[in-house]
Amino acid sequence: MKKRIILMALILLLYYSGCSLFHSPSWEEVDIETQKTITKIHFVDKDVGFLVTDGGEIFKFKNGKWNELTNPDTTNSPLYDIASYNGNVYICGGDSIKAIVLKGQKDQDTISIMSEFSGNSLTGITALDTMNIWTCGGEKVYKYNETGFAMIHSIPEWRLIKLIKIYALSQTRMFVLGEGLSDTLSYLFKCDNGEWSELSLNMNQKFYDIFFLNRSTGYIVGQQMSVFYYTGSAFAKDNSFPSYDISFYAIHRSDINSGYIVGGIGSGLNTIIYSFDQGTWQKEEGIKNAVLKTVYSIDRNDVWTGGDNGKLFHKH
Repeated sequence: MKKRIILMALILLLYYSGCSLFHSPSWEEVDIETQKTITKIHFVDKDVGFLVTDGGEIFKFKNGKWNELTNPDTTNSPLYDIASYNGNVYICGGDSIKAIVLKGQKDQDTISIMSEFSGNSLTGITALDTMNIWTCGGEKVYKYNETGFAMIHSIPEWRLIKLIKIYALSQTRMFVLGEGLSDTLSYLFKCDNGEWSELSLNMNQKFYDIFFLNRSTGYIVGQQMSVFYYTGSAFAKDNSFPSYDISFYAIHRSDINSGYIVGGIGSGLNTIIYSFDQGTWQKEEGIKNAVLKTVYSIDRNDVWTGGDNGKLFHKH
């Protein structure tokens, strides 16, 4: 009888704890009450995160839920990218005549305008510390100084290129991804010790995101499910992916053992997700009817992704 009672107690314990020993993480849709496109998700640590939309909305994840913060930019210009350092959060955006950078804090629920100036919308931002912050938009790259952001590089206007993403590996080395305004090409620029050069991708298509896990592990993703990986001196195509007419829009890796690539096409009927496991990228199911534009992997079993029409999903 005593053994039977102990057995029943053990069964009940496993049941009410969610049977964590056998739990397999799955995707769950999360409603944050927006219909705008979620353009970027970024976590400061495993407990605090931020996301922004092309409608100028800012949401903060804290205490297990998302809450909207007040945007000090009353025009609600689209917001596109987020970077952080040591609890400081930097958000960039703007429109065709205004560039704006907002600043937040991990421990505060207020957002302030860090810098605002005439120019094209800023679509990429990267931060190494509180003074080494770069952003890009239109044909220009800007670097932060104590009075604001100053232009440090400009692409000639006749090239009709819009810079969309930027990633700094150190104070002296960074990569900037651009796209053609009159063609279907993407362009990759590298700054090394103040010297700018253009790297060839040898692909007649557009790319949408660039990400580095460390100085030797980096990726670019884009149309036709294309993935390029960094070799240390150039980017080479990863031929393990099929060449379907579906775009990869975002990539993020939390460590050397895990990571995610997301995308989609059209009305979202072709949602695409790949996860990195045991050294290889593998197609993953679990989300339908969503074009995913951003992803953040806290770890292998704690992942956020979102995109068109305010669609937000959490794997846990």
